[in-house]
Amino acid sequence: MNELIESARRNGNGMAEKPISLQKPSDLLIRDSIFVRHDGSLVKVKYQEILWLKGNGNYTTLVTKDFELSIRNILKEFEEALPNHEFMRIHKSYIVRLEEILAINTRELRVGDEFIPIGRTYYQKLIEGIQKLGGD
Repeated sequence: MNELIESARRNGNGMAEKPISLQKPSDLLIRDSIFVRHDGSLVKVKYQEILWLKGNGNYTTLVTKDFELSIRNILKEFEEALPNHEFMRIHKSYIVRLEEILAINTRELRVGDEFIPIGRTYYQKLIEGIQKLGGD
């Protein structure tokens, strides 16, 4: 089932654009990537390229090793669309790709050279998820 990204957005001439929706990976033809709208185009981002996502109100910043995209989607919609065996919400404002985590303590984790906060309510689930990582 499609999740609506947002209400119709206004374009330059005041006409409403059709809402964008994200689908669960099992419903898609391309299952290793997500397409996000950026500068009027749909840009393909492979799951393996994503380091983390940061929510800020109605926008989400998608961070990879090579670039960052600011996308007009709320973080919860990405949480529902991304495969949960690869990504985990670790804070009210952050989702990380589990394979990219280099170190963890009770307050933050490290992805590359960046430190990302861990919410108290998410810490135990993160530890359980990490322990399962790599297992069948």
